[in-house]
Amino acid sequence: MFTEGHLVEMVDIDYVMELMDWNNSIEDQKKGVELARNIKCLNAFLQPGAPYGKSVWENCAKVLAERTNKELVSCLHGMLEWLQDMNWPGAFCILERLKSLKKIPEFQCWYDTCMKCAKALEDEAWISNLEMLKEES
Repeated sequence: MFTEGHLVEMVDIDYVMELMDWNNSIEDQKKGVELARNIKCLNAFLQPGAPYGKSVWENCAKVLAERTNKELVSCLHGMLEWLQDMNWPGAFCILERLKSLKKIPEFQCWYDTCMKCAKALEDEAWISNLEMLKEES
């Protein structure tokens, strides 16, 4: 496939996720992360469920963390939801990346939305984890 005069490699998301599984060798995981850089739809990396599951979450978090602020605007809600449980793979990576997104205009809106949801659910862990974003880095 050609775009703007450059050859663009078509990437199969299933193949990428398969490579990023933490049960694979470090080399395969790195190859998966490298290939993931060519995937434009970032929602694919927001805590994917079956058939991939949590074994790819840490590498998915790394893929998201590398993206620009502009690219991550559409993922803010999902990234904030990732903080529901800091034991989830990739949660600390996402937390650190979110700290650098605090100044973009859309952040506060999504933060407030997730905080309201956490309070409505009486999810004290999520509330506490969201509050970590307000602490100075």
